[in-house]
Amino acid sequence: MVREINPLDQLKECIENQQSFVLQGGAGSGKTETLKQLSEYISYTYPGKKIACITHTNLAADEIRSRIGDNHTVSTIHSFLHKLIRDYKINIKDVMHEIHLVKKMEPKPFDYYTDEKIRKKQEHENYKKIYSKYVDKLYTVKGENVEGSKGKKEYDKQPEHYNAQLNDQIDKLNNDILEMLEKKDHKLVRYNETRFDNFEELSFGHNSLLEIASLLFDNYPVLRKILRDTYDYIFIDEYQDSNEKIIDLFLKKVSPDNKVTIGLFGDSMQAIYEEGIGDVDQYIFNGTLKEVIKEDNFRCSEQIVDFINKLRVDQLKQEVALKAGKFNTTKETLEDRQGTLKLYCSIYESKKPTSRSSEEDKEKYQAALNQLIKKAVGDQENYKILMLTNKSIARDAGFGNLYNIFARVYSETVEEMEKHFMQLQLLDLFEVCQAFEEENYNFLLHKLKMLGFSIKSVMEKELLSQSISKVQHSKESIMETLEYAFDCGLLNKAERHLEYINRRALFLKELDEDPRYSKFKSLFNNGLNTSSKMMEETTQFTKKEFERLKTKMKKEEFYYQLFSKKLTFKEIINFYRYLNEDGKYLTMHKTKGTGIENVIVGLEEFFWTKYDFKTIFYPGEEDEKKKLKNQKLFYVACSRAIKNLTCVRLVSSEEEKEMLEGFFEKDLVLTST
Repeated sequence: MVREINPLDQLKECIENQQSFVLQGGAGSGKTETLKQLSEYISYTYPGKKIACITHTNLAADEIRSRIGDNHTVSTIHSFLHKLIRDYKINIKDVMHEIHLVKKMEPKPFDYYTDEKIRKKQEHENYKKIYSKYVDKLYTVKGENVEGSKGKKEYDKQPEHYNAQLNDQIDKLNNDILEMLEKKDHKLVRYNETRFDNFEELSFGHNSLLEIASLLFDNYPVLRKILRDTYDYIFIDEYQDSNEKIIDLFLKKVSPDNKVTIGLFGDSMQAIYEEGIGDVDQYIFNGTLKEVIKEDNFRCSEQIVDFINKLRVDQLKQEVALKAGKFNTTKETLEDRQGTLKLYCSIYESKKPTSRSSEEDKEKYQAALNQLIKKAVGDQENYKILMLTNKSIARDAGFGNLYNIFARVYSETVEEMEKHFMQLQLLDLFEVCQAFEEENYNFLLHKLKMLGFSIKSVMEKELLSQSISKVQHSKESIMETLEYAFDCGLLNKAERHLEYINRRALFLKELDEDPRYSKFKSLFNNGLNTSSKMMEETTQFTKKEFERLKTKMKKEEFYYQLFSKKLTFKEIINFYRYLNEDGKYLTMHKTKGTGIENVIVGLEEFFWTKYDFKTIFYPGEEDEKKKLKNQKLFYVACSRAIKNLTCVRLVSSEEEKEMLEGFFEKDLVLTST
């Protein structure tokens, strides 16, 4: 049954009653179109009222602006908040210490159900994490280095002593930070529109902007009044990806009495990013928000709509909504919205490898999976393959060497690659290249201006063009290309970059000065490359120490290879093009966007322990939080399909295969191999 539902009237009632609301709509439900229609209604009915539409990206802002025009404010959350607070430099300086002070070690509540070994391991991990932040900040603020954190064996002897020692060091550093900030001129304060803070320049980046804005709204009620006096309605698109502090800021601080109507547009089922609030259930339950459900699906075929409804865990169940033709002269029929749902499932006869398995076992497993994917693709055209990550994808996409360097050290490979490249400013450099290639000169010039690069003559413009072109087509190593970008002014070295370089140097220096590590490395490289071989030959190293030192060897190799002259910048370009959907393969985390005609979803974790797709369809005593995380990601991937959806999975047993087939249901088009 096709059901046409338009929740617009409910939203109009909210506007008339000054009731803040959340519009929940699944993928392809036309939430942005509803935002446009509501804005048009307000403009016509209340011509004197002002609207602010807040998005997460410039691309989304441009799309909404194209739909509702320039009569209202449309901007990203960062641009919106910066415009509000930019003139209050003295006040910003007064709260800026909050983004620079290092948090101290705090005792965690003792859990009687936690194994003692696990508890000690967690405590030491926490100590190392905070110590690392202390070391980075000490180097940034004072240019000083200290010895590395205590190893677990030594730490476990006197944890209270080392915690107290670290806290004393943090206290001293924090006092120095406060004194140094006090002496700085508030006129230096600025938002640098990058991902990084700069202590010396008194500038702050994207994440700190959100924190500073929240602090200012807490401490200075006049800011709330200014916002209330400026806007009558504030609409936030894709609210589920918004930082919790931002949602709290608008609902509790800006509009506690509904004098400003807050409208949230999004879908809690599409909340797949950890930094986002996810859902606003608490505000719905306490009456702050009225929930409006939009059940339309203008994107997917009937078969896919039925399937993704099974994945939802809320009351929203989508139904096929037929699109009107041009000038409303024709309309889709239900026959136009037919497609297929297929499952390709096969039992992997050998034991499924883990992150610790040999490369040979992993390659064998991935070969079996690739064979299954090949069958699933068949003669389809205009398709995309969605997966968590895949070594063979990296090779085909032109960043195989880069991927392998990270995969040897990190199980969450792509996530770590993004993290490292952001710290090294490789993402910034790619964005400059991309904007130049796409002739997005406004973005390019704005970004370069924030980095201090100004163009005053035709010659300087030509030099800029030559510099970017040289980076784009660079055959040099990653670090050589990056240094060239710094030298010619395309980038300024951020503190995070310097901290990364310093961390690497300190680690390698410690290894170089450790005779025990040198001895171990020599034995390992001379054939004693397993704990059993080394135990047979010498009693110098315990099995636990063998594993610890082997991990250090891997990290040492990682640092040398990443900075090697053999690893070219071209692989960085290819990596980010892959993330930006330029190819047949997509990562599941990057799939929120427009529809794709035919989608093939690889239900495979690729040894990533944070995910286990089996929990979606296999009953058990699994972690509900982890299950929901898997289910949301699977929903986002499947809901991208317009017509045909094919899912692929290797399973470990006949029982698991039957459970998976049962989840897809026998009456759907089902293909098993």
